Amino acid sequence: MIDQKEYEICCNEILSEYQQIKSLLTKNNVAICQHIGSFSQDILISIVSLVERTLIQNGEPVRLQKRLSYLIIECIQNIIFHSDKLTGEDQLAYVFVTKNKTGYTINAANSLESKNIKSLEKKINGFLDVKRDILASLFTNKIQQPKIDDLGHGGLGLLTMVSKSGKGFRYEITKASQNYAIFHLELKVKYKNFR
Repeated sequence: MIDQKEYEICCNEILSEYQQIKSLLTKNNVAICQHIGSFSQDILISIVSLVERTLIQNGEPVRLQKRLSYLIIECIQNIIFHSDKLTGEDQLAYVFVTKNKTGYTINAANSLESKNIKSLEKKINGFLDVKRDILASLFTNKIQQPKIDDLGHGGLGLLTMVSKSGKGFRYEITKASQNYAIFHLELKVKYKNFR
């Protein structure tokens, strides 16, 4: 478990980034949904329901609705299952969904033990280096021959996010303290891909 000083450093880093995203909102870049704090399956269901209702009200194409909902689910599950717990069962993370004239953007961030940075970067960069059509076969292989880790996860989340967001996938890992870093994720779902 993280010590109090490192916890405060991580909190400040995540809060600062969250505030920065909020400060960039304009009339052309509107918040659809946002949550900061701990995440659970109940919160995941609430966020996805809210976003789906908004997309339906906005008259968005069904394919776009499904893609965005799927990516939000994967982002939040990544936070729930892979974010390091900072104090007891608490985790500080956020998800921020915005809409602009080109489409939708999902921003998310969570804490990560520094010792896990290299393996995470290797995994993501490996997925990003693979051509899009090969990603689909990788996904199929993982489903057909799952390798479940000690926590009971099959490693499909990041692969799915890279595959479903294509060129709209961006990530960054920044060191927050001696033992912890922040994993930042940005996924874009553009209208042009659904017309």
